[in-house]
Amino acid sequence: MATIIDAVQSFPGLHGLLVPATVSSPEMDDITEDFTAEQETTPPMNSFIQDSAIDLSLDLQQHYAHLLVFPQCYDSFIPAPHLPISALLDFTNLPPFDHSLTVADLHRFFTSEHCVTNDVPADFLDRSLPPLSLSTQLLNTFSQAYHDGVKSVKDPRFLGNLPFWVVQYWHDLGCAIAAKERWSLARDWLSGQRENADTDLAAAIDEVFSSLRVLGWGTTLRGPAAALQVLDLAEFLSSTPMKGRFIDA
Repeated sequence: MATIIDAVQSFPGLHGLLVPATVSSPEMDDITEDFTAEQETTPPMNSFIQDSAIDLSLDLQQHYAHLLVFPQCYDSFIPAPHLPISALLDFTNLPPFDHSLTVADLHRFFTSEHCVTNDVPADFLDRSLPPLSLSTQLLNTFSQAYHDGVKSVKDPRFLGNLPFWVVQYWHDLGCAIAAKERWSLARDWLSGQRENADTDLAAAIDEVFSSLRVLGWGTTLRGPAAALQVLDLAEFLSSTPMKGRFIDA
C-alpha cells in the first residue's frame, strides 16, 4: 500500500518540474521495451537521425531532414504532444501496430526503385503500422541507406513504393500509439486501486486523474528531471517492477 500512495503522490510533487500543456494492447513489458529502445536511440519527433557511419555535412543533414518532412495535411492524424493524456486516451481512430513485423524485416523497407509521387495510396491511413522499435530503426539507418543509393520506401505487406517521409510519419504516429497503450494500462491500474481505496488514497488517486487532464502526453519534465518525459511517470502507476525492480519507499 505504501508503494501505491508513493506512486500516486509523486505527481503533485513534480508540478514544479512539468512543462504545462495548453489543453486489446500489448503487455506492459513489451510496451516498455519498445519505448526504452526508442528513447535510447531517437531524437525528438520530426527530426532527422545522424548516422555515425558517414560524415554528414550540414548541407547533407538538411537534405535528409527535408526528405523526412511529411506533408502538413497529415499532421492532424497524429495527436499533438501537448494534448492532455486524457484526450489521447479518448482517441479512437489510431491504427494498431502490426507485430508480425520485426526489426529483422528492416532491409525489406528500403528499395532502389524510384517513387514517382509524393502521395500515398488511398488506404494508407487505414493500414496498421510497423512497431515503434522498427520505425525507430528505419529512421536510424535512413541516412546510411540513402547514402548507399536507396530511392524510396516499400511496405513489404503491400504493392508499390512510398516516399521517404512515410518513415517519419510511422515513427511519430507510433510514439502516440505506444503512449496511449501505456497510459491506458496506467489508467486501468489507477481505477482498480480506486475501488477499495481509503479516503487518503482515494484523494491521491483523484489528484492523479486531474493531472491526466492537464499534462501533455508528449511533453518533457524540467529542472532536475529534464532528461525525463511525462510518459516516464506512467511506470509509477503499476504493480509491476520498474526497470526490472520493485520500488517501495
